[in-house]
Amino acid sequence: MKDTPPRKSCGAAFTLMEILVVVAIVLVLASIAFPVYSTVKMRSNKAEALNMMRQLSGAAGSYAAQNDGELPREDAKGTDSWHTAAGSENSKAWYIALPKLLGKKTVGDYALDPRAYYTKDNLLYLPGAIYPENDKKLVRPLFAVAINTKLQRKDSEGVKPILRMVNIAEPARTVLFLEQGLPDEKKAMPTQNKYDGSCKGSARSFVARYGGTGLLGFVDGHVETADPKDLLTESGKFPFPVTDVIWTRSADEDPNK
Repeated sequence: MKDTPPRKSCGAAFTLMEILVVVAIVLVLASIAFPVYSTVKMRSNKAEALNMMRQLSGAAGSYAAQNDGELPREDAKGTDSWHTAAGSENSKAWYIALPKLLGKKTVGDYALDPRAYYTKDNLLYLPGAIYPENDKKLVRPLFAVAINTKLQRKDSEGVKPILRMVNIAEPARTVLFLEQGLPDEKKAMPTQNKYDGSCKGSARSFVARYGGTGLLGFVDGHVETADPKDLLTESGKFPFPVTDVIWTRSADEDPNK
């Protein structure tokens, strides 16, 4: 009696095929889910930034009301370091005065623990911003939001006069705060300045963190979404005469000077 050759088992082949099908399905689902997750995360980050910008803009108005119409200063005397931020002589700098007014920690309060500055413990921390992963961020405070530096300009004698609410001709059109680019973030336009995370900035350092747009906080307290490409010409200049958004105290001032 002849031996019957063993029948080939299909089990292993079917199992491998089933695995490949499952892997393919997982990959397809992942390709669908990741963009959805990214969109949801971006919306969440934008919502947090919007809330923070509204708080800052509103606090600036309250600060002015309590200080004879004077708006907070754009920076501290000297360098914007942990040490100077902690100095009492710099209490009028916006990143000290406004968090304090809101009952939050100021930048100076993080001088002894810089790492905590880059957490949600900090009012000025934005989860949608790309902070440096290395310890370079501990050398000085990096700002993901900044005050508009075009408002506090030097006069003919090289002195920055006190900026008051009455100096702002059109509060509803004039930028007070902007989302500021950090060193590792991609510039929205090639002609923009290199992002440095300074506490003061303008359209030349405005960053687009939400699908090509970012947030601007205005003197009257409201916040708008804006595209950096709408704020500067292709050569990196501010449109003048002004068409919509105002960066200086009045539309008659040329922000390019």
